[in-house]
Amino acid sequence: DEPRPQSRGGEDWLGLGLTIVDSLDTMHLMGLTKEFDEGREWVANNLRFDKNRDISFFETTIRVVGGLLTAYELTGDKMFLNKAEELGERMLPAFDTPTGIPFTTINLATRHAR
Repeated sequence: DEPRPQSRGGEDWLGLGLTIVDSLDTMHLMGLTKEFDEGREWVANNLRFDKNRDISFFETTIRVVGGLLTAYELTGDKMFLNKAEELGERMLPAFDTPTGIPFTTINLATRHAR
């Protein structure tokens, strides 16, 4: 999720490939076809929403849902739309609050928000 180039490592912050998904639009717009295709392949084959851990609702919304929807808008590739829809459905319980303002964290596997 978070690359650390100096140490040649990274951190699996949300477990959703944030940097890959969030940079798809940039790669597409810059004409980085090979890199975009590699990112698309990763999303299609590796992006899963069944990890049993609490994640940030906000970061997931802006970076993953936003990245998937933007990639779909730019390419028309339904795989991105399908992934965004699956993720959105898993995030819906976060809105089950007295005010309708979402909880700050959600577990995508259990669909429990707090």
